[in-house]
Amino acid sequence: MKTLFTEKHIVGTGIRTNNATPKAIGQLWENVMASGLQGDIFAIYHNYESDFTGDYDLYIGTEVNGANEEGIIIPTGQYVVIVVDASQENGVFLAWTEIWQSDIARAYKTDFEYYAQDGTVKIYLSVKE
Repeated sequence: MKTLFTEKHIVGTGIRTNNATPKAIGQLWENVMASGLQGDIFAIYHNYESDFTGDYDLYIGTEVNGANEEGIIIPTGQYVVIVVDASQENGVFLAWTEIWQSDIARAYKTDFEYYAQDGTVKIYLSVKE
């Protein structure tokens, strides 16, 4: 399902990584959660070297009103939305595994995971027009 997503300004922290280094990704999540981050959480994948097999920037944070703080912008655009089965402990990983094996025409621009305060999780994928 495609949906229009409106730009959001996210403040948090990030790293340059790849899918072959899950330990670094896990450490980033630990650091972010230990910081006491409040509200809806966004995990943003951008600045892709190539595709899901290459390096990318991962930035985790929360939305702020106004652009006075440093952070990252999730751009307005059409995204394919994948609803994650949040009842499974590794639901996000399973969803990404299915995405990597799918024929979705990904643009590899800005993708993100959206963790709502109500416990729902969705993955938004930038797609080719």
